[in-house]
Amino acid sequence: MAIGTGDDARSVVNAHGAGTTYVVKAGTHLRNFSVQPKSGDRFCGEPGAVLDGGRSLASAFSGGATNVTLDSITVVNYDTGWQGAAIRPQTHASGWVVRNVSALRNGWAGLLAADGMKILGGHYNDNDQLWIGGNAATGVLVDGLDADPATMDGPELARNHTLHASCTFEGGGMKWDNYREVQVGQVTVRNAYVHDNDCRGLWADINARGALIEHNLVEHNLREGIFYEISQDAVIRNNEVYGNGHAANGWYWDAGINVNASFNVEVYGNRLSGNYNGITGVQQNRLEFTPPAHLLDNLHVYDNLICATAGQHPAGVVADNGANLGDRDISFTRNTIQSSSCE
Repeated sequence: MAIGTGDDARSVVNAHGAGTTYVVKAGTHLRNFSVQPKSGDRFCGEPGAVLDGGRSLASAFSGGATNVTLDSITVVNYDTGWQGAAIRPQTHASGWVVRNVSALRNGWAGLLAADGMKILGGHYNDNDQLWIGGNAATGVLVDGLDADPATMDGPELARNHTLHASCTFEGGGMKWDNYREVQVGQVTVRNAYVHDNDCRGLWADINARGALIEHNLVEHNLREGIFYEISQDAVIRNNEVYGNGHAANGWYWDAGINVNASFNVEVYGNRLSGNYNGITGVQQNRLEFTPPAHLLDNLHVYDNLICATAGQHPAGVVADNGANLGDRDISFTRNTIQSSSCE
């Protein structure tokens, strides 16, 4: 079923049953594409298919349908509202596949993740606040268009946070958290190019768990490149992390990789150069979001190359609440630190 540039997309979709495949025709669909798919629907864009919300429509795709596929579509200029997104399925609308999609210049975010969502390739750039939000979604995969980690064909997340709402709230490339439920987990970010965001690059927060962050290129973000905050159970490995933290706020902040009041975290095989700080951990009193207790513990940092750190701390941990980190299971082993660049 074709959806042309002059069609009202909602009327077309509402007129057909679940499991329909739609061909989104080439050209600009201006202020006429805001749909709630049915389960099993597929939306496949012809080359040059652009959905333009004209800064008046709230979303291009939304709702609670499962197993929806979006393929080769560009989504621009949607007025999503506070913490909204141009692509915004309900959190537990499982099984969406978003392949080779570009979400550009939208209000707040380009996309909100849902359970089991696969985000494969594409570009998520120049959005007002961040590329992707993932509140309470689990089983999310961000990856390339193929399974080869040696090819950098994963999503590009660039120049987000143009609105400049506080970076301490959310902003930058990707942030996933679990503010409302007990825990969120199994988020994998692989093979992505995360750069030049005016905030953090990749940011897990508030009881995230089970994250795997690997084979990404993370560079030139204003704050931390990879920030794992008040969460647990993560592996951060084999990433290239360059030139992050140029806000240079001091202390142990603005590192290439920072683990903040989180536990059961492994950081290994990463290559860092030109970040303000290198690989750091911090302990603070974080009682506002419990359970569990947010302790910097069971942190193992090993086999990383850390080069040309501009701040004071190529590697290390610190507490500002009087905690004795010497009693914790924290180790830094077999890391190489050098003063010259290794990009």
